[in-house]
Amino acid sequence: MTLPRRPPDDRPFVRATALAPVLRHFEARGEDLGAILKAEGLAPGALRDPYEEIPLAAYLRLFEAAARAAHDPVLGARLGRSITPADLGPTGLLLAQSATLRLGMTRFLGALAALQSATEMIFSHEPDENGWHSISYQIRGAAKSSGAQDAEFSLSSLCQLLRQSFDRGWSPAEVHFSHAPSRRPDLLERLFGAPVRFEQSANRLLFGEEGLDTLRRTEDAGLIAVIERHVADLVRAQDPEMSVAERVRMIVSRNLGRAPVDLPSVAGALGMAPRSLQRHLAQEGTSLRALVQAERRQIAEQQLARPGARLKSVAATLGYSDETVFWRAWRNWTGEAPSRSRS
Repeated sequence: MTLPRRPPDDRPFVRATALAPVLRHFEARGEDLGAILKAEGLAPGALRDPYEEIPLAAYLRLFEAAARAAHDPVLGARLGRSITPADLGPTGLLLAQSATLRLGMTRFLGALAALQSATEMIFSHEPDENGWHSISYQIRGAAKSSGAQDAEFSLSSLCQLLRQSFDRGWSPAEVHFSHAPSRRPDLLERLFGAPVRFEQSANRLLFGEEGLDTLRRTEDAGLIAVIERHVADLVRAQDPEMSVAERVRMIVSRNLGRAPVDLPSVAGALGMAPRSLQRHLAQEGTSLRALVQAERRQIAEQQLARPGARLKSVAATLGYSDETVFWRAWRNWTGEAPSRSRS
């Protein structure tokens, strides 16, 4: 299979196969998404090709508009419960053919770039200080409050795929979202089968060690090799490039408030020596300290803009020991007290 290589400056996209659950939902209800698709410049016929590239920004807006049209604030999470491995093409099939849950997650996350660009899922193989593993989901460069439906759909879909492929009773221990609280958190907790927390530093699933390495099936090495070749062709065609600073920012966002974001831990997550990481960041005109501060400030600005924001909660999300430390940091950034920035 030969696909044209994508120029690295092309806009991020998601393949049309990701919209399959949305289209099925509205078709089953006898409703038409035509007006919403037209508003985003998308032709319904083009979506029949699962590999059609949909601009990521249009996809995010479409998902939010679909939730409003359905009068369902948890549409994304609900549709995630109907996902199948085939809906995600070779990415989903690779997970479903893996022998263990750990191996399936590792392969799935490594193949995600075949399904959509400018997004990243990261699996922490080593447990944190509380004994939890995590899978985080982020859109590079997007505001943390954007794409609530997509974030809930993505994590819900992954839960469903893990249940279908490995353990019908699998559920995370806790679910985190970076966006503002849902209007129906009770429904989200029911759909995920776990407590759900909002306004966190990243979208993530937290889960324990149990069952990660339990053998579920004997792998068909030939079939997996074919699927991996197909995934590699799709990924190679779009040629995604990410700077070291961008990779660091993703790790910082994922770990703020729950794991160290110092030089040794971030360098270790990247498989680099600390001095090497420092040198790469310097070449890109930045530093770990600058990236951490920028990420903290971005999160703080978004959370303080929300009505009823509590300084103690914001400080905890940013990984500060208490709200006084956050107060001082905000004062250094803006020259004013954080209370003046709250809605």
